[in-house]
Amino acid sequence: MTYKVAPSRVQLPMWPIYICVAVTALGIGIINPIIPKLLEKNGADEFIVGLSTSLMFASLVLTGLPIGKHMDRIGIRPFLILGLLIYCLPMALMPFTNKIIYFFLLRIFEGIGWSCVWTAAETYVTQVSSPEQRGHNTAVYAMSLATGTAAGPMVGAVMMHFFNIIAPFMLAVILAIGAMILVILILPEPHVHREEHLGSGISFKITRPLILPLAIAFLYGYGTLSLVSLLPTLNYTSFQLGLLITVTVVGNIVAQIPIGRMLDRFGYRPLLLGSLSLLCGAAVLAAFQPPFNVVLLLGALLGAFAGTLYPIGLAILGARVPPAKLGGANGMFTVCYGLGSVVGPGLTGWIMSLVGKRHSDQALFGTIGVLVFCLLMMLVFKLDHYDTSQEHAIHSSSGGFKPPV
Repeated sequence: MTYKVAPSRVQLPMWPIYICVAVTALGIGIINPIIPKLLEKNGADEFIVGLSTSLMFASLVLTGLPIGKHMDRIGIRPFLILGLLIYCLPMALMPFTNKIIYFFLLRIFEGIGWSCVWTAAETYVTQVSSPEQRGHNTAVYAMSLATGTAAGPMVGAVMMHFFNIIAPFMLAVILAIGAMILVILILPEPHVHREEHLGSGISFKITRPLILPLAIAFLYGYGTLSLVSLLPTLNYTSFQLGLLITVTVVGNIVAQIPIGRMLDRFGYRPLLLGSLSLLCGAAVLAAFQPPFNVVLLLGALLGAFAGTLYPIGLAILGARVPPAKLGGANGMFTVCYGLGSVVGPGLTGWIMSLVGKRHSDQALFGTIGVLVFCLLMMLVFKLDHYDTSQEHAIHSSSGGFKPPV
């Protein structure tokens, strides 16, 4: 059984996808620092603030796979539009909500909208990218995500300074509506032809090829959310934390395109082996409380190589999964990222509390380092090995598309 995209002269416009991802990431970055203030204003404590974030990620985890499976049958564009619409609902209502239970419901809807947009965007990028450009396209996708997330807090702070607490939320809604109009007017639906009828979802036959990309998604979610949540608990000043986060984010953004091009040229295995080895070394050094100048260097390395794990995982997924089943596969990818995001802060925080404040650095970086080492060993011993002749080549220059409605 073979899978292909019907030939056509229509070229693929990828930039609307990148804009959708950047806009939703920007909106989340804008409101995340504001949400604790809104909740505390309505009488919530730290537990309620943390629970609201957990609910958002839980809804992302629970809906990722069903969204992906239905996307394989219905198409990508409807879910991208639906995700942006759902995302607009909590953004518009949150600043006017004065009951905790309603706020929780809005956070759940936020997670569902985010899940729709992410799964649809990732499916689009992996489904239509040619093998020669798959690494580059997934890297640009990840760079759009990182740039939006990094710029969000600054944009939100400026909006609040010059206007009020409602303005950042309204900006997020306006940008999402603009992205939705672009999708409706410009973005075509990939038209995947099947030589035989296929059921939706992920079949048992391709479970083995999915092990590596899904492990990468889990590790990325675990490490990223653990560091974001628990770095402020370490013995750094506010200035040092701000500088460290800035260096890490800049390293993440700058490294995406070079890593993507290297991925297209050399393949994923040597690049992943190198990245994971450097990450292991950085985690070990960071655990021993080096001087802050060294910590900044390690932060840049962590940002550069940990941030590129996500596009590498997406690229591997796009190569290993038939086009007709990429929706379900990307849904599972989103689920694994969400699971890592939910499990990471809680489990790592518990380990840090067990060892005590004196060894919290070792617990934080050591726990993440162990997971990175396990993934590295999976590659070294080729536990993810499978028949690479089954990889699916899709050429965007010969992709067939239904016209946008």
